[in-house]
Amino acid sequence: MDRKNTHILLIEDNPGDVRLIREMLGKVKLAYSFDHAGTLSDGLVKLKEHAFDIILLDMNLPDSSGLDSIPEIKRVAPKMPIVMLTGLDDEETAVSALQLGIQDYLLKDRIDRTLLLHSLRYAMERKRILDALAESEEKYKNLVDNALVGVYKANLKGEILFVNNALARMLEYATPEEMIPVQALSLYKTPEERENLIGRLKKTGHVNNFEIVAVTRTGKTKNLLLSFTLNGDVISGMIVDITERKQMEETIKHLAYHDVLTGLPNRLLFINHLRLALNQASRNQHMAAVLYLDLDNFKEINDSLGHAAGDQLLKAVPRRLKGCLRESDTIARIGGDEYNILLPHTNHEEDIVTIAGKIISTFQQPFMIDNHSLHISTSIGISLYPHDGADVETLLKNADTAMYIAKKHGRNNFQFYNPAMNTRALERMTMISSLRKAITSGELEVYYQPQISIDTGQILCAEALVRWHHPEMGLLQPMQFIPLAEETGLITQVDEWVMHTACAQARAWQDAGYSPMSVMVNFSSRHFLQKDFAGTVYRILEETGLAPVYFGIEISERTIMQEVELAIPYLRKLADDGVRFCIDDFGTGYSSLHYLKKLPVQSLKIDRSFISGFPEDPDYKTITNAIVNLARGLRLKVIAEGVENENQLAFLQTIRCDEAQGYHFSRPLPSEEFIQFLRPKC
Repeated sequence: MDRKNTHILLIEDNPGDVRLIREMLGKVKLAYSFDHAGTLSDGLVKLKEHAFDIILLDMNLPDSSGLDSIPEIKRVAPKMPIVMLTGLDDEETAVSALQLGIQDYLLKDRIDRTLLLHSLRYAMERKRILDALAESEEKYKNLVDNALVGVYKANLKGEILFVNNALARMLEYATPEEMIPVQALSLYKTPEERENLIGRLKKTGHVNNFEIVAVTRTGKTKNLLLSFTLNGDVISGMIVDITERKQMEETIKHLAYHDVLTGLPNRLLFINHLRLALNQASRNQHMAAVLYLDLDNFKEINDSLGHAAGDQLLKAVPRRLKGCLRESDTIARIGGDEYNILLPHTNHEEDIVTIAGKIISTFQQPFMIDNHSLHISTSIGISLYPHDGADVETLLKNADTAMYIAKKHGRNNFQFYNPAMNTRALERMTMISSLRKAITSGELEVYYQPQISIDTGQILCAEALVRWHHPEMGLLQPMQFIPLAEETGLITQVDEWVMHTACAQARAWQDAGYSPMSVMVNFSSRHFLQKDFAGTVYRILEETGLAPVYFGIEISERTIMQEVELAIPYLRKLADDGVRFCIDDFGTGYSSLHYLKKLPVQSLKIDRSFISGFPEDPDYKTITNAIVNLARGLRLKVIAEGVENENQLAFLQTIRCDEAQGYHFSRPLPSEEFIQFLRPKC
């Protein structure tokens, strides 16, 4: 679907929903053309006049209600894949819509761009498979039309009187003569099938389109369609082999209830299994459990190795999971890198703990994908019937909530649902909404902390650090909201706001007559996935009037090692124009000396954990000294952060560390208080 332009027709009368769909599609890497009709009649006109690849259909339109729109569209475009959009959460309606021929069924209040894109991809892929099946069925029909059908005669005693070549081949006999001695009963898989056929023949004298399962000479089973008449005690008629057609029907049925990539049950089939399990658990008074699994950091696999490797991993995961489960348990892939597991019968929570622990443990072994050894973990949320819900939706929602808490607890663990989780989830949603508002409402503020030359005591630079003046919670430090900003993607807006504010402040100090001084800004790893990152930096520098030589970027060691290949070209371009780069928290990640040489970095900042550890562990002094010597060999400056006392500073002087930063010199200060560190121009 990504390789060519995809033509989408949205039939929707709600302007807000139209705008939302446009926005979702606009944020994904998808080549598409988008057309809109506000009524069914307008949509049918567009379908007659233009070629589309897929339809997004609102369930309730001004000129059509409920499921009535589907047959109307099928009359105009019988093979067009349809994804239905509805505000009604009704499984019976969903099943009815699928039976009428739609590909997927999305609830408007739960849709997001990931789910929408997955549904579009699934619908297009399913259409491709169905088209291939239809083509195959057409070929089969032509072969049947041009070939002789099986002709057959037998008596009521079961003696075969005549067969033609076509029937002999059909049942894997070399010649018709080989079949004559065979008893008719042996051709049927069960005696009951022949008894049923004979009974109907005796009653009516003829039978049309009677399906049986026959056994060939080699023991294979075939689906046959019989049309027979009875004259006296002689049965005669024609036989058609419909084995391929039955297989196609089974394939189509399978596609409706299974994930295309993994072959696992999809969400619809999982819900059916869960509903049956809950009914049984209610009758027999036992527990059932729903597990919600999400692969940790799966996006990094796709980004680094490509979607083909990611798909192989998604197929390998169920094979690993099955080794932890019982035959009666169900695994389903519900989208992306998320799986549901149903444990339909359990007596004790300890049993569920054992299974969840086995799943966590089995992920400790790497997955071998395309000669790559991939280490990936999973976070699991668990809800129990009847403790955590008595219906399907509640159990799924609560397992999802528990999975999110497992993510918050460091990933690679499992969590049972408890009601307090919903409170935390609501608090998180409120915090996200407040942070989104804070970016534009003036609640954020930049504080500045000086970086001092250890030799001269001169202030060389100021690091810009964001604070949030929350209207209810007071002044919040970065660690209280930056992780949330990174999870939700708001970090790019926060970082750009901090950069713009810091650059504008640095230029304002210069215009006020103070000596020019650089400002350093921290950037999240999300920026290094954006191709226009360098353009954003240049734009803000131009808007604020700050020269590039007075601006620097701090990048954490872990970030630069994750995104280094993408980052190198535009980091070099920025460095050539004067922008400074510093690797932050050095010593805590997995840096490669090879990349330190390739990157246009001017300085390393030693992580504060080494500096604060001086008194308790002398080894930290050794490590710090080694980092300074390493940097000196690479002709890089070294900055020690977290300096809080004279003894730490004295040791840094003895090992010839270049710069220091910490409470020993100053806490981070608002811009109006930081002025005390600035020197007027001479």
